[in-house]
Amino acid sequence: MEQFPKGKRLLTRLDFSRVFSKSKRIQNKHFTVLVHFIESDKPTRMGFVVSKKVDKSAVKRNRIKRLIRESFRTRKNLKSADYVIMAKPSVTKLNNQQITESLNQLWQQTEKSK
Repeated sequence: MEQFPKGKRLLTRLDFSRVFSKSKRIQNKHFTVLVHFIESDKPTRMGFVVSKKVDKSAVKRNRIKRLIRESFRTRKNLKSADYVIMAKPSVTKLNNQQITESLNQLWQQTEKSK
């Protein structure tokens, strides 16, 4: 089983604030992706936000986080960038397959942008 190593995660407040302040926003009904393009020699990193506004249940929020993580892990050809994915409350009404499809659409949109 592959993991989500620390080198591919946005970990610090500074990392997140940099993406929030200098990013391109791509969104659909269920997710918003903030993309901050970086030098091509640096690794692609991701962070995500699934707040209590999305769902009060930690179990449901963790399911969404696992699906986001897996979607990112399986994308090998992403441009060098820092990504922050924010879930919207409407995502809780979807099943796992629908969430994955929604994320795949977002990844395709990010590949087209720069």
